[in-house]
Amino acid sequence: MWPNTQRKNSAKAAIDHAIHEAILVAGTHSRTREAFEHLLQHVRLRTSLLRPPRVGGRNETVGIRQIIAGLLTMAFHHTDFLRSVEDWTPIGDSPLPQFGSLALHLFANYPVPVFMTSVWLRDQDAEAVRQQGWYKHIGLGRNIRTADFPLPYTKRMAHRFLQAPNHFTVEMALRWGQVRGLGGSEVLARAVAATRLGRSFEHEDFWQTVLHFFVNEPMLERLHVSPIVDFLNDQRFVPQEILTEEGELRLGPRQPNLTMKGRTQRSLLRQVEEWHKRLRHRPKATPVHWKRSDIGEFHYVEKERRDQELPRTWTIRELLSSGELYREGLAMQHCVVSYVRACAGRAPSIWSVRFENRLRRDRVMTIEVDMKRRMICQARRRRNASPNDKAREILDRWARQERLTIAEYL
Repeated sequence: MWPNTQRKNSAKAAIDHAIHEAILVAGTHSRTREAFEHLLQHVRLRTSLLRPPRVGGRNETVGIRQIIAGLLTMAFHHTDFLRSVEDWTPIGDSPLPQFGSLALHLFANYPVPVFMTSVWLRDQDAEAVRQQGWYKHIGLGRNIRTADFPLPYTKRMAHRFLQAPNHFTVEMALRWGQVRGLGGSEVLARAVAATRLGRSFEHEDFWQTVLHFFVNEPMLERLHVSPIVDFLNDQRFVPQEILTEEGELRLGPRQPNLTMKGRTQRSLLRQVEEWHKRLRHRPKATPVHWKRSDIGEFHYVEKERRDQELPRTWTIRELLSSGELYREGLAMQHCVVSYVRACAGRAPSIWSVRFENRLRRDRVMTIEVDMKRRMICQARRRRNASPNDKAREILDRWARQERLTIAEYL
């Protein structure tokens, strides 16, 4: 059998397996199973969404699995279908627009932002079901301020939420709408959405005061937003071993009553810099280790060129202990060591991009992967600088190898 035929048959088998798994998930819910099989039938008839990729083309099997899971999710909501799938006409040539047009056909009488399409492609956990409810709420033309959003929303915020960039997650769009509604610029809204605040809504009373601070400091550079958020989170919420003046060891946040009152941009940036210095000189503590993720590492040797000291070798490896995070932060002059507790809880995964040739070896960039979404959500060079063209090329290669998505704000 020719290799191309083998790859095509392998892709088809993977698709059939994903469909079989989805049917098993539907289980004894006969109406859900019927709705799922009905959706499958018409998607296969009218689109190429469930067909193996063309031989020699990019492997889209993972995307197809997502589409299948999305169709099953829609089937679980079959009692809320507004129209029959037989009346659906696909829109667009690529998978996401076509899938999005199906969601609009089934659940919406009014326009729904493009970024909301992603709610049907998420795992079927409680938060995903909640967001699918928001989609239907908006699709029926209801006021989004009456949806059970995790943030208190004004009319202006609700209007801005609907204008969030198409590639945002729903959580990022919520932050975008909040910042824009408070009077913040698009640049600030993007910067805030790219931080942990674009993924979490805990301690919202405090973070609202931080957002007001950002909005009232229009000259604050975008690259400072993420380090400030990390500093404030570490000081106010992250438990640490603290030696008191009396010589007692206690566990708790360093500044649990920290507020934004009286703070200026200059004083806050000075405190962030001092924090970074303390992290680089942190005394040795009990080392913390965590298990390797299921994401593979990366090794790439560039082809030799006369104008470069080659061969040049690029690697991307996972950091699996507090010691490794400490050394990475020390070399890269950023605060990645503050992610120890989060990494131990397997929320993010941290990776180090390194380079070497005949003359030298060096760390180039630190990457954060959101494990729940398998998304590269942060990539920073030394002193929190954004990726340059070469670093971005290496990042793209690894993402394709491991089938990770890259947040489009990077």
